[in-house]
Amino acid sequence: MLTTQQLRQSAALSGVRDIGSIEIDVLLTHLLQFFHERGLTDHLAFKGGTFLRKMIFGSRGRLSTDLDFTCRSDINLDDLTLRLLEMLEHSFHGIHFRFDKNKDWYLTDEGCAVNPICTHAGNTSGVKIKIQISMRELPILPICETPQIELNYFKFLAFAPASIPSLAVEEVIAEKIRAASQRSKVRDLYDLAEISLRPLNQNLIRALAVLKLWQKGKSGLDFEHFRRRIEVREEYDVNDLQNLLRKDQKPDLNKMIERVCLAYRFLGQLTEDEKKLTGDSARRLHKEAIALRTKLPSNHLHANEE
Repeated sequence: MLTTQQLRQSAALSGVRDIGSIEIDVLLTHLLQFFHERGLTDHLAFKGGTFLRKMIFGSRGRLSTDLDFTCRSDINLDDLTLRLLEMLEHSFHGIHFRFDKNKDWYLTDEGCAVNPICTHAGNTSGVKIKIQISMRELPILPICETPQIELNYFKFLAFAPASIPSLAVEEVIAEKIRAASQRSKVRDLYDLAEISLRPLNQNLIRALAVLKLWQKGKSGLDFEHFRRRIEVREEYDVNDLQNLLRKDQKPDLNKMIERVCLAYRFLGQLTEDEKKLTGDSARRLHKEAIALRTKLPSNHLHANEE
């Protein structure tokens, strides 16, 4: 683990608001490496907001305290959970993991989670990190071995951060769209606004979002519903977002909402095949869903290619 002096230096160079922010990011980098070296990523695909920061946005991405994965193998939930808990009984490069086995981990019908407190010589009280693994659905597109964008503190690490098996970036975006269709969170809004500045494979992302919402068994992809969710200004906590960004980043709520509503209009341009699934909240059209999946290209862009 980095020393307190190295954390301070990294915080100053990164422009983050306090040493605690960079400490969390360093801890997440160590956990990803730990998962990789112990072979846990043979069964997992990385995704979510921390994926976007580490593989897509770099230092411009918002900070996070979560590691989100989708299971990509046939390992059963009990075995996967046991491997995860046993792994966290060991230290890794000066980081120790502590959790109450009665309340800091849980199983659901859709996966497992554990919330270890990570301690080290410079912080014996520790920081709680949330690790979530979804068993709800297998990845749709092929998994990408995705390199991490180099951050200024990498030079202090005792290892070279590994490429991590991850969902294709288009599939990560589709899951963000699914989340934003069901809730109004400023972190989703920020991620979608930042994503919109990149070239987007619109047809692929839309088809994936249709499939993701269909798999969830919720109401189908509806751009007008998505837009109304995005525009619910009173539900956004901009101060929460501000604390996750660099000092020189000033989020503008109105501009983010405007950008997302404009950039994702392609979600309303459904094909006939996509329209069928959006109206199938009972998930009866399995053959149609399989047919849509087979039409998806497998030569999607690597996560941090333009």
